[in-house]
Amino acid sequence: MFQALIDNIPSPVYYKDARGVYLICNRAFREYFGVSDEQFIGKDVFQLPLRREEAEAHHAMDQELLAEPGVRSYEMRSIRQDGTVHYDLNKKATLTVEDGSVGGIVGVIIDISEQKRMEEDILKAKNLQSLGTLAGGIAHDFNNLLMAIVGNLSLARMHTPDNGRLMDYLNEAERIAFLGKALTQQLLTFSRGGNPVRSIVQPGVLVRTVAERALRGFPINCVYDISPDLLPIEADEDQIRQVIENILRNARESMPAGGKITVTVRNVSISPEDRLPLMTEDHVRISIADEGTGIAPEDIPKVFDPYYTTKGMGSEKGVGLGLAISYAIVRKHNGSISIESTKGRGSVFHVNLPAYKQETAQEAAGARRPAGTREGRVLLLDDEELVLEIGKELLEYLGYTVTTVQGGEEAVSIYKQAMELKSPFDAVILDLAIPGSLGGKEVLRELIRIDPGVKAIISSGYLNDPVVADYREYGFQEVLTKPYDSSELDEKLKKVIEG
Repeated sequence: MFQALIDNIPSPVYYKDARGVYLICNRAFREYFGVSDEQFIGKDVFQLPLRREEAEAHHAMDQELLAEPGVRSYEMRSIRQDGTVHYDLNKKATLTVEDGSVGGIVGVIIDISEQKRMEEDILKAKNLQSLGTLAGGIAHDFNNLLMAIVGNLSLARMHTPDNGRLMDYLNEAERIAFLGKALTQQLLTFSRGGNPVRSIVQPGVLVRTVAERALRGFPINCVYDISPDLLPIEADEDQIRQVIENILRNARESMPAGGKITVTVRNVSISPEDRLPLMTEDHVRISIADEGTGIAPEDIPKVFDPYYTTKGMGSEKGVGLGLAISYAIVRKHNGSISIESTKGRGSVFHVNLPAYKQETAQEAAGARRPAGTREGRVLLLDDEELVLEIGKELLEYLGYTVTTVQGGEEAVSIYKQAMELKSPFDAVILDLAIPGSLGGKEVLRELIRIDPGVKAIISSGYLNDPVVADYREYGFQEVLTKPYDSSELDEKLKKVIEG
């Protein structure tokens, strides 16, 4: 009856005498350690299938308990015969016999492996959040510096004579500068959930551009199957670029000796049979297929988990965040991401993003417009002299008349004066954060009191601020995230002024 009782206790239970020899155990103990009665009864801890250091730790605790009878608890990390790692909470108590002496030790083992894994995940999440906070702190200053670099490169391209090689160098320098912006965004995206700053994006153009850059210099044959009548999407271009880059990087690394990657982009209509998560409308599907090593069936559910990686750790390997970040980004866009894979035969990632059906007049991003073709007065507020200088030069090159100011109160005063003189500004570009002064959000609040029709653009290097993601809710018509080039500046201003 006693054996039947303890065999129905779900946790491992045992009893050993004062010499440390095991006399009784329950079924859970035998299953937990993978031992039979013959391997267990009548033996001490050093004769169990445990590592030497584990056995010594248990023995030391027994000796302490026998010297000072009572109850003890301690945690132990152990490795089983099958190689699995367990974390145990060991609870032991001495049993006294009739003469009052210690007759033995009774113990129970509680598996706390899942709890430990959760604690580790929480710690990783906190570390990631701290990293995001740090990135957010430096993003403003970092992106202001990049703004000056990108702005000067943009001006250099405009003033460059017809020199193909020189233009290539400038374009490549500008592309690399924008990678700095992408770096801070990548750190922030996962830690804060990645609130997208949306614009109208042509997915076919974006996918081909990203693929050509990501696969350049690698022995990869990339085949494109992009529908000519693709619908646009309303998305954060930088974030979707990041998703595609992450998937292409995984595909590329799964084929170290080279191979073929097939990129397919199609309009997809939702039918009653479709069961795509969050997808209730027509969408654009981006499918990226490789001929790599593939993923084992048991690993497929884990590919979007944070810190899951098969590449090991290191500066040139991975930390398991790429696909987790991609998942977070796509979900924030009300889309879905999935994978099909066969071990040894390759993988296919499918990214589904809601289609944007409204007609737009001009979708070609980055087109160079001739200088001096715009008219209008623009008030530019920024606390950084570098940004003001490059911003003024870019705006004047585009044809605008520019007034620059470094303080929020001064910006309000100048705008008010312009209204009184019947020479109002056509648009204002306001930096979000102005140390020691009114920031962009506060300045706009004052400007709306002066002129309810004010046309304002928020500009910021703080990519994780809610004002940047939800700028319309704060009264802004557009957003410029630093760094930005002349084409983006021109496009946003034209849209706001012509309204």
